[in-house]
Amino acid sequence: MAFSAAQAARLTGTTASQVAYWARSGLVVPAGSPARYSFRDLVALRVVGALLAAGLSPARVRRAITHLLDAGEDVTGLRIVTDGDRVWACRDDGQILDALAHGQLALFVAVDAYAAEVAAHVATFERERDDFVDGLRASGS
Repeated sequence: MAFSAAQAARLTGTTASQVAYWARSGLVVPAGSPARYSFRDLVALRVVGALLAAGLSPARVRRAITHLLDAGEDVTGLRIVTDGDRVWACRDDGQILDALAHGQLALFVAVDAYAAEVAAHVATFERERDDFVDGLRASGS
């Protein structure tokens, strides 16, 4: 399923203007055409918002997200760690503990939790849309 920019904003807790700006700046460009966001794009939008809120610069966020997506990583199952400067994608919790053991302050972003949240929002959206369409059909009969 593909989503419009307005739907993507609603489903990821961002604003339509943020989604539009991130698309224009190349931070998260919708995979679909014309401007349709995939589930993977929705997760990327949520992650971008979290990393920007953590204080990473848009350039660093862009490089991290681009690298992960270009490498074909399944971003929905990753854990991302940042110290505000560098970003690590982790599949093993031990890696995160090692970073903390070296005295580095790190922010843990659970991409899989964001993916689950987005999936729940998508399911609610689809249910509401279907109910609306069913209501229209019923009133037209």
